[in-house]
Amino acid sequence: MHTIADNDLFHRLAFDNPWWEFKAETRIKFRNPPKRAFFPAFVEAAETTDKDNVLVLAGPLRAGKTVMMRQMVAHLVEKGAKPTSIFYCNMTVPSYTAADLSTLFEMFCRRYHHGPDADLYVFYDEVQYVKGWQKALVALKKMRPNARIVAAVSSGSPAITTGTVTDDGQFSVFVLPPLTFLEFLRFRESEEKLFGAPDAAETNSMALRANALPALNAEFHRYVNFGGFLEGIVMSKEGTPAPTFIRDGVADRVLHKDLASLHGVNDAQELNRLFGILAFNTAREVTMDDLAKAAKIAKNTLRKYLDYLESAFLIRRLPRVDRDAKRFQRAVAFKVYLTAPCLYAALFAPVAQNDQFFQRLAETALVSQWLGSAAMENLAYASWRGGAVDLLSLDPATGKPDHVYEIDWSNRYGKPGKGPEKLVGFVEGTNRDAISYILTGGIARPASMRGIDITLAPLSLYTYWVERDPTMRDYHGTA
Repeated sequence: MHTIADNDLFHRLAFDNPWWEFKAETRIKFRNPPKRAFFPAFVEAAETTDKDNVLVLAGPLRAGKTVMMRQMVAHLVEKGAKPTSIFYCNMTVPSYTAADLSTLFEMFCRRYHHGPDADLYVFYDEVQYVKGWQKALVALKKMRPNARIVAAVSSGSPAITTGTVTDDGQFSVFVLPPLTFLEFLRFRESEEKLFGAPDAAETNSMALRANALPALNAEFHRYVNFGGFLEGIVMSKEGTPAPTFIRDGVADRVLHKDLASLHGVNDAQELNRLFGILAFNTAREVTMDDLAKAAKIAKNTLRKYLDYLESAFLIRRLPRVDRDAKRFQRAVAFKVYLTAPCLYAALFAPVAQNDQFFQRLAETALVSQWLGSAAMENLAYASWRGGAVDLLSLDPATGKPDHVYEIDWSNRYGKPGKGPEKLVGFVEGTNRDAISYILTGGIARPASMRGIDITLAPLSLYTYWVERDPTMRDYHGTA
């Protein structure tokens, strides 16, 4: 029997790195799919991150991490980097399983005579499939101090927030979430039709073309049901985007049982049952007791499953605060959100705009706009006996609410005799200067109650605009 030799592995590496064959006279022409709005910030992170760090590109499967890394390679070559100084390796390739990270990398270095101090760019894709990948990358970094190393993971990231530095400064994290609503509109070429040509001076305005709100809500409805992943949009720009991809693609490819097994989750059926329950309860408060009973899972196992689902960027939990905006010492309840509302359609079915369930999917879509950003760490919700506030943001310096939200897709507050007493009472008791919103299905106007100013704004419009809000963004520069 013949065994796989180093030369065989190098042939596979060369197949994944076609730019190694470029000559001085080669006409460089890359064919790239559309770039995510996060690409400029990713390029900056990859080029400016401290050389002592490994940059981890983290996000769910199908978010576009592989495409973004290859676009980064194209960017480097077009900028003038020597093609043979760029190494890319996808760790899902079966033939690489017998070799470790350093072995594959050293093959490349020997072939192109790169010394220990060479300036190199190194990209490892889906590196979570390598046992002990963190230690291996740290060791490789010490061996090659001038190499900029980027590692993409779909689970087990050192952190779930962009800009986080972990392990004594050895890893920095850049999160690529599912598509934002702003990106969805741009990829479908709808943004300019709805808002007009971009104007840098108006980035903080929620100006919408006259009579365009119904069209914006129609796009928002498509986004909620189908729009979390680029693959589902580019396949069909007319009408409903690629329902077959959502039905047959997302459920199969995003809920990948191999990733769970890497983190000690061996009962895929049990995990999928739990995920189905969480998806059905997206944007609802759940308690550990109720969840354990519904899923028929012991609490210790349940905690492990929840941690895994969050580390795989499938759910996000928001903490609860009381009516005084104080956090609870013992967190027995939390709000759960899918990281992309279209995951609900993948598991169950698309939801109509006028369905009462749609409000919770719309709220899920809003929360997903902050995924990965530092601002996400400040989000919470409030509930107490007899009252609740759907969503709020806490000022990290004071601990007081600075933004407070009530979700009202059915426009109930536009009817006589209906007022947001619970929201107003919460703001009165915590921070009267908090910016208060009621996010509606179609009402836009200023309002006031007991001296508290409230802005009624269409939820679809705010979901588009939230990345542009300088008081809330703290994001990746996607506007």
